[in-house]
Amino acid sequence: MGMAVGQPQKTVLGKLLKALYHATIHSLPIKQATQLQYYRYHRLWPNINNPKTLNEHLVARKIAWREPADDPRLIMLSDKIAVKAHVAKVLGEEWVTPTLWRGKNLNDCPPLPFPYVIKVNHGSDRNIFVYGPDDLVGAKEKCDLWLQGRTAWRLAEEWYNHIEPELFIEPFIGENGEAPVDYKLFCFEDDIPCIQIDTARFSDHRRCFYDEHWNKLSFGHYYPMEDKELPRPPHLDAILAAARTLAQGFEFVRIDFYDKPSGPVFGEMTFSPTSGFGAFRPPSTDAWLGTFWRDNPKGRFRTSAEG
Repeated sequence: MGMAVGQPQKTVLGKLLKALYHATIHSLPIKQATQLQYYRYHRLWPNINNPKTLNEHLVARKIAWREPADDPRLIMLSDKIAVKAHVAKVLGEEWVTPTLWRGKNLNDCPPLPFPYVIKVNHGSDRNIFVYGPDDLVGAKEKCDLWLQGRTAWRLAEEWYNHIEPELFIEPFIGENGEAPVDYKLFCFEDDIPCIQIDTARFSDHRRCFYDEHWNKLSFGHYYPMEDKELPRPPHLDAILAAARTLAQGFEFVRIDFYDKPSGPVFGEMTFSPTSGFGAFRPPSTDAWLGTFWRDNPKGRFRTSAEG
């Protein structure tokens, strides 16, 4: 009986504490709100004025970016439609997944061959995999909500809120209904100390890291560690070269690719992975990655294949 009575009380208490936490976050200036959230996830107080770890640098970047004039490139490169044109100019059209349709009203989309993926250009983890007509049930309503949404104030990734929201559709590039493996390269211009690989993202999500020579690294991040050895992507050398080209002129950017039998394909560019709140295991990994950050990048931002 004691357990039965106590469980609802615990649930109510948990809800109250969560509401109090969010009320506190929204009552604080953005810097202090970010520091409190950082402590929640890392159990460490970040040094934002003099960042050393990668995640400290990421939250410092977020707080410093308040308007487009701070760095308009982050708007264009975080826009999942606009970045395709940039990558096509710099790397070539073959690196870009074609857009089958774009617009603001899913009802305006003509019939398309299955399978395909409905996405939005101004956020993450908002995808609808359409293998047949049944997958379109409720899609219009979901897309309408996505278009109305803004990046939460508490995340402080303000550049996303300067992207004009739009839907777009791409062909499904996986095999046998399985989403392709994506390779997320941590890029500090020419330095690429690690490559993140996520497995079973829609079931038993796990994560691991390799270096550019495909040696598995002994640290984890956010999700449980993937213990299995993963095969080296066939086009890794081309992916590394492409990532270094796109990363020029930035202190840090995570660049994602897929590797298909026909060749590698660009995914996206992310300037604050997990919003700077994803804890590495062990924490010393965060400090190690922070040593690659350079406040004054040496490279020149490329806008075409010729540079």
